[in-house]
Amino acid sequence: MLNTVLNTFIFVALPYVALAMLIVVTPYRYYSNRLTWSAYSTQFLERKTLYWGANPWHYGIIPIILAHTLGVVAPGAMKSLLGNVEVLVFLESVGLGLGLFALFGCVVLLLRRVNAPMLKRVTYPADWVLLILLTFQTLTGVYISLFMRWGSQWYLHTAVPYLYSLLYFNPKVEYLADFPLILKLHAAGAFLIVALLPFTKLVHLLYWPLDFLKDPPILYRWRSRPEGKVE
Repeated sequence: MLNTVLNTFIFVALPYVALAMLIVVTPYRYYSNRLTWSAYSTQFLERKTLYWGANPWHYGIIPIILAHTLGVVAPGAMKSLLGNVEVLVFLESVGLGLGLFALFGCVVLLLRRVNAPMLKRVTYPADWVLLILLTFQTLTGVYISLFMRWGSQWYLHTAVPYLYSLLYFNPKVEYLADFPLILKLHAAGAFLIVALLPFTKLVHLLYWPLDFLKDPPILYRWRSRPEGKVE
């Protein structure tokens, strides 16, 4: 009974709530208050740790997201590609490395916010929740990659058909109902991140910034105290 309730919540209620939040809240925020759309630049407040956090995070997580997306967009091609054992082992190994790289960057970014008092002033509760969720999501992904091998293969035969069933408003929970708890938590984390996305500064990733290419560069100047002046 408890397992059925958990499956219904994670695989039926949560994805549709997340999708509704994304569709309704995102355009409302975009047209009601554009000033909150972009992420604040914190490089001026702290830059050394940002370098070691942002680069590993972006270079690690973006290929992983693309790989997940390709499995949904082109499942046939991915099945043919992963049908080769050597390719499967190679891609699984690369995926694990990217996951560890992203996890390192995410942990650094989280600790950066914790240890820099000035950053806490521009970090809101939703941002803390999102950072913790991203860290948890990456950690569970690395765990799955380490201890439940060949996830890219069974992902195509379980998660992908389930995601398509969501689009047809006929969620096939049976594809994922017997998954271990860690996999269900990984799925729940993904839906929660999508639901929270419109409420955080990370929503700027949904904007295609082609217009920014036409903008002139912004020049920043530091205001320094004149030499010899005593206050």
